[in-house]
Amino acid sequence: MEQRLYFAYGSNINLEQMAQRCPNAVPVMPVVLRGHALAFRGHGGVATVLPKAGSSVPGLLWDLTPECERALDRYEGYPSLYGKHSMVVADTKTNTGYRVMVYVMTPKNAEIAADPSRWYFSGILQGYKQNGLDPRPLFEALRATREEIARQEVQAPKGFRQYRFDWRAGRSMGRNGGDKPKGRGR
Repeated sequence: MEQRLYFAYGSNINLEQMAQRCPNAVPVMPVVLRGHALAFRGHGGVATVLPKAGSSVPGLLWDLTPECERALDRYEGYPSLYGKHSMVVADTKTNTGYRVMVYVMTPKNAEIAADPSRWYFSGILQGYKQNGLDPRPLFEALRATREEIARQEVQAPKGFRQYRFDWRAGRSMGRNGGDKPKGRGR
């Protein structure tokens, strides 16, 4: 049976979620992708990796069957939302490198920073804990995303109202922090 090594850095590091999506996938070990940073992007604030010198993204190496890869393709929205890239990750204990498949958000979808939902972020955090990964890079990605969102809101043209979803409060918020106006939009 043909197998393929896959680097997971977002919700697919969560062992329970992957067991549902890909029951035949086998977790191999925690690894790191160097020269990249974790970011939340696209509609809904899902994880991607972006090139960034001096940074690294912790994650989990999986051994996939072809059926598992097809299931992940559907889940990840390949090829519309994510593309597949061949990259090298490293085992931090031995510094051994492995060429793996990585889902990376397409440039069009990765343009806009977006806050992840509480459920999505919590699932990733649970995966970090399950695999003994340091959660600081995950929280750093969330902080950097929120700072970028704030800069985008400041640069918005006059009269433009940007709405965001406040995942802590569980409701949509207007740009000034008030509730989204009633009777407008869909």
